[in-house]
Amino acid sequence: MTANNIKKIPRGWKITLMLVSIPAFLFVSELILTLIPINTRFENRFFLVNRALDYLEVFKKDKNLFWRFRPSQTVSSRFFENKTYHINSLGLRGDEIDLQTDKIRIAALGNSCTFGWGIDDSGIYINQLKKLIDSDSDLPQVEVINAGIPGYSSWQGRRLFQSDILPLKPRVVLIMFAWNDQWAAADNIPDCEQKMPPQFIIDLQNLFSRLKIYRLIKKLALSAVEQPLRTKLIKENPVYRVSETDLNNNLTAIIQACRIKGLTPILLTSPIPSLTGYYPPGSRSLMHTYHECYIRQTRLVASSTETFMVDLAAEFDKYDDLFDDAAYDPIHFNARGHRVAAETIYGFIKKNPQILNRGVN
Repeated sequence: MTANNIKKIPRGWKITLMLVSIPAFLFVSELILTLIPINTRFENRFFLVNRALDYLEVFKKDKNLFWRFRPSQTVSSRFFENKTYHINSLGLRGDEIDLQTDKIRIAALGNSCTFGWGIDDSGIYINQLKKLIDSDSDLPQVEVINAGIPGYSSWQGRRLFQSDILPLKPRVVLIMFAWNDQWAAADNIPDCEQKMPPQFIIDLQNLFSRLKIYRLIKKLALSAVEQPLRTKLIKENPVYRVSETDLNNNLTAIIQACRIKGLTPILLTSPIPSLTGYYPPGSRSLMHTYHECYIRQTRLVASSTETFMVDLAAEFDKYDDLFDDAAYDPIHFNARGHRVAAETIYGFIKKNPQILNRGVN
């Protein structure tokens, strides 16, 4: 077709042709990128260790929480330990939540350990806890809410609790954080100082991030300008995503919010494989040292606020089979670990039945 012929095409047809060509290009691009296994993921530079923002088809950006699950989806991939996870319409793992239920609700607030990383639905400690309580004729029937989000720090959990969990009116709130708090922050920017773009930019990013072509273009562009990840960590004097002091403040704020609403908060210490049980004698582990500092803050908050606490970290030290491969993954306990956690929490509630029977402040 010559230039003169193109000029003769009516303007309306030109606009129509342009509008048709865009979705056609996107369709063909998505088809090609589906047939050809090109890795379109770009390792994020904002949150060291955490990989949530690398999986934009599973998570979406959020101005207040950094990221959250896209609602109403089934997640399954090698990154997610080849397990299948059902995300409900509220963006939480599990079945749909009956907003009109008369049952007592227990919400579990936390990170990927609470979420149940690598664990089938029935094996997660919050679901096992429900089975134990429901089978006990001395305790009322309960409904559970899994409010654990992979990669979340206590700063994010505090905000999620205020925005998403409080409106669900749980009677009891289980609170377990530490791991993501203790990771070093890229560029020495802690969670509380991170800046997200304006909402309209986030909305556009969330819209287009479902497209493989968008993710590929983004990866190529960022790869050309971003510094290597190792340069983002200032090893000499690292700043952590959430400091010990801020963890203390975040846990205290969640507890205070619970008591204002008449809810019962229960702090859980975050388990780690026993150094003596999983590592050779004489081993030195900075990770264990840092983690113990954050566990200590949980215990201090429980004491200073006179809040119930279930010391899962201490309980886990009694066993040597609650992590499948501690050297590879010392964070996520296995199905037996979830069982021990459920039984320990159930035992605590059994000794304090007022928690479910009338609630305490």
